Amino acid sequence: MRIPRFDTSARTLHWSHAAVFIWLLATGIRISLTSSSLLGDPLIRKAHLYASPFFVILPVMIYITGSPQTRRDVKELISWDRGDTGWLMDTLKGNKAVAAGKFNAGQKINFAATLLLLAGLSLSGSVIWMRSMFSVGFVEFNFLLHDLLAVLAIMLFAGHIALALYYGESLRGIISGEVDEKWAKERYPEWSERQSR
Repeated sequence: MRIPRFDTSARTLHWSHAAVFIWLLATGIRISLTSSSLLGDPLIRKAHLYASPFFVILPVMIYITGSPQTRRDVKELISWDRGDTGWLMDTLKGNKAVAAGKFNAGQKINFAATLLLLAGLSLSGSVIWMRSMFSVGFVEFNFLLHDLLAVLAIMLFAGHIALALYYGESLRGIISGEVDEKWAKERYPEWSERQSR
C-alpha cells in the first residue's frame, strides 16, 4: 500500500527549483568555458542572468502561496532535535538509523546547505551582475566566491542525485507524492504512524 508523502505544492517547489538550478548550472558552465571574454557569450550570459532571479523568487513564491503542509515541511526541515543528532550519530557509526520525524538529519543538512548555497550564489551573483557599483577587487573576489560556491553546489547536487537513486523509494515519493507504507514504517516510523491516524 502507498501513502501520501509530498503534496503537489511540495513537489512543485522541489522540481521548479531543480529545473532553475540545472539551467543555471548549464549556462554557468558554458560561460566559464567560453574564452571570448571574462563573462562569456552574451546570449548565454543573458540566459544565465535573467533566469537567476527565479532561483530565489520561485521557492519563496511557492512557499508563500503553497499548501500549509509544504510550510510545515519547511519548518520541520529547519528544525533540529535530539532525534536528529541520534540519527546522525547512528549513521556515522554505520548503525541502522531511524528518522525522528518526516525528514532525517541528512535531509535537514542537505536543506540547510542548499539554503546557504542559494544565499551565497545569489549574493555573489548580484555583485557580479551589478559590478559597476563595486570596486574591482571586490568584484574579482565575488567571481572567485561564485565559482567556489558553484562547485560546492554541484557536489551537493551530485550527492543528492546519487542518494535519490540509491534510495529509490525517496525518489518515487518526490515524483509521485506517495511512498510504500512498509518503507515508511522502517525509515520514518513516527511520521508513518502519524499518517495512519
